[in-house]
Amino acid sequence: MKTRRRFLLSTTALTLVALTMFLQANPAPAAERVVPQLPPPGERVRLLIDTDAACEIDDLYAIALALASQDRFKIEGFVAAHFGDAGGPRGIEKSVAAVHALLEKAGLAGRFPVKRGAPPFQYSTVPVEADGVDFIIERALAADEKAPLWIVSLGACTDVASAWLKRPEIARRVVVLWHGRTQFWPEKCWNFNVYNDLKAVRLLFTSDLPLMLFDTGTDLTCPMAESEQRLQPQGALGKYLHEFRLRNAWFQSPTKGFFDLGDIAVLLDASLAKWEIVPAPNVNWDMLYEPGQGRGRIVRIHSIARDGTFELFYRKMAVAFPSSPGKLNQ
Repeated sequence: MKTRRRFLLSTTALTLVALTMFLQANPAPAAERVVPQLPPPGERVRLLIDTDAACEIDDLYAIALALASQDRFKIEGFVAAHFGDAGGPRGIEKSVAAVHALLEKAGLAGRFPVKRGAPPFQYSTVPVEADGVDFIIERALAADEKAPLWIVSLGACTDVASAWLKRPEIARRVVVLWHGRTQFWPEKCWNFNVYNDLKAVRLLFTSDLPLMLFDTGTDLTCPMAESEQRLQPQGALGKYLHEFRLRNAWFQSPTKGFFDLGDIAVLLDASLAKWEIVPAPNVNWDMLYEPGQGRGRIVRIHSIARDGTFELFYRKMAVAFPSSPGKLNQ
C-alpha cells in the first residue's frame, strides 16, 4: 500500500513538472492588440489630455482647441507631465501651473481636474506612482469598449505606461493617441518625448494598448500676421495664445510648427489627416525602431493638412471665445 502511494505521489509530481515545463514553453497567448479607429462625426468623445504644457507653446494651442470643442469632447481632465531635464525636478509643477493659467484665460478655472503626473521611469517593470497615473486608471475603468477613453499624450508617455503597468485591463477601455513625431519613420524614433522617457516608450509599443502614433505636424506653421488677425481677437484666451508667442523669438518664426495642435484636430475632423495601419515596431535602447517586432498593429498618422487644421482652430475659437462678451458653448 505504501509502495503504491509513493508511486502515485511520484507520478503526480512528474505530471506537475511536465505541465509546468509545457506551460513555460507554450505560454498563454497575449491579448490581441486592438487596432483603433478615429471616432466618426457626431460621436461625443471622452477625452483626457496628458501634457507637458510648460515645455512648448504647441501644447497650449492643442488644449485651447479641445476647450473650444466641448460639443465634441467630454473632457475628463488633464494630467501634467514632466519634460525631462529641460523641466528639471519642478517640471511637473510647471506643467500644472501652465494648464491652470490656460483654463483661467478660457474662463474655465476649476472646471476640470488637473492632476500631477509621474517623474520618468527608474525601472522598466515598476510603474511610477502619481495622482495622475491613478486618475488615468480611474477614468479608464469608468469607460467601456463601446465608449473608450481617448488619452491624448502630448509629451513623454510615462503616465500612460505606468497606468497600464498597474492595471493592464485598461487596454480594453482606452485608445492612446501619442505624439511621437520623428520625420524618420521607420528607422529612427528620434523625438524629444522619446528621449525624456525611453523606458516608457518601449513599454508603450510592446503593450496591448490600442495605439495611434501621431507622426506628423511639422507643417503646422502660423505667420504672426495671421495669428494677430485670426486668433488675437478671440477673447482673453485668443489674446493670451497670440501674445505667448512674443515670449520667445522661436515661437514667432514662420517655420515654427504647432505640432500638438494636430493631435486634437484629427479627433475633430479625421479628413484632415492621412494614416496607415502598420505592424508595431519595437523601440531599441539606441532610439532606433525595430520594424514589425512590437506587438500587434497600430495606426500611424503621417500627414495632416495645415490650412484645414488652422481654419478649424480659428472657427472653433471664434464660436467658443468670441471677441464680444459671450458664454462658452457647451
